[in-house]
Amino acid sequence: MYYEAYHRKKRRRTTPKKRRRLSFGEWLGQGLLRLLALALTVALLSAALLYALPPSLFAVEPEGMELGVSMGLPTSCLNVLLLGTDELRDGAQRSDAMMIASIGYGKCRLTSLMRDTVADIPGHERNKLNAAYAYGGPDLAMRTVNLTFGTNIVHYAQVDYVALVRIIDALGGVEMDVTEAERERLNAAMLKVRNVFAPLGYTARELTQSGQNVHLDGLQALSYARLRKLDSDFARTGRQRALLAAIINKVKASLWNPVKLLRLTRTVMDSVHTNMSAMQILSLGEKALLAGSVEQLRLPLDGTYTDDGSRLILTDPGKNQEALMGFIYGE
Repeated sequence: MYYEAYHRKKRRRTTPKKRRRLSFGEWLGQGLLRLLALALTVALLSAALLYALPPSLFAVEPEGMELGVSMGLPTSCLNVLLLGTDELRDGAQRSDAMMIASIGYGKCRLTSLMRDTVADIPGHERNKLNAAYAYGGPDLAMRTVNLTFGTNIVHYAQVDYVALVRIIDALGGVEMDVTEAERERLNAAMLKVRNVFAPLGYTARELTQSGQNVHLDGLQALSYARLRKLDSDFARTGRQRALLAAIINKVKASLWNPVKLLRLTRTVMDSVHTNMSAMQILSLGEKALLAGSVEQLRLPLDGTYTDDGSRLILTDPGKNQEALMGFIYGE
């Protein structure tokens, strides 16, 4: 039998393809894309972690302080006292607006507290609720609200009128429903403060439109929130809640614009006085933005007080406390 000799086949050598050298512009572009993708991933993870932080994590009374906190309340929400102050006037000022912001997963609720409500202010005589801020600043204001309404507030955020204008302008203004009567009073109110704001670089622009979804800049929105003699203080607190809800809605509409969000964040951090950390502010801010519509309440309730013309005297404190707890923690 004849066999052919076996010859091992030689492997064909293939010359590797030469990789095209990237130009400096291409190399820089790919590097920036990778860096952007990494930054976006880190930002999303950070946002998710901040959102995941439970509200109860922040509900710790500062050591060494006596804030009159009611114990045993649910931990599904964190209650923050919002204080609006009129720093345009000289001397110790009462808080011009007081609200409780209750924030949790899927909920953002605002409760206006009528500033003329008479309350027992620790260490001072019985007086209007807003006098607590003048007597002892945010700490005494929190303690007075806790003792009056049975709440567990340990955090506050205080904004003066100049800061409010800056925040709204950083958002590019807000859209509000404005009646013709409100428009006229709003323009008159702006004339009274224009000399205060002019040195700060603000120009008082006359509002020429009324109706639904009227665009207001910061100074116009401030004048809207300060309207006093048009109707009643009850209607005034309603305008203040509506303005805060409009600000939240404008922030939601700006989530796609990182430049505007960065400008807003910087303005808030520079303008708002608070005992909350940046982490707490961001975590609660995320929850508020993702909560859907902002629900609202006003205290005291109708039928639970008497009005002597300048003060609201509670006749049924228990009913107000019960209504507030149901509003904050109810589904």
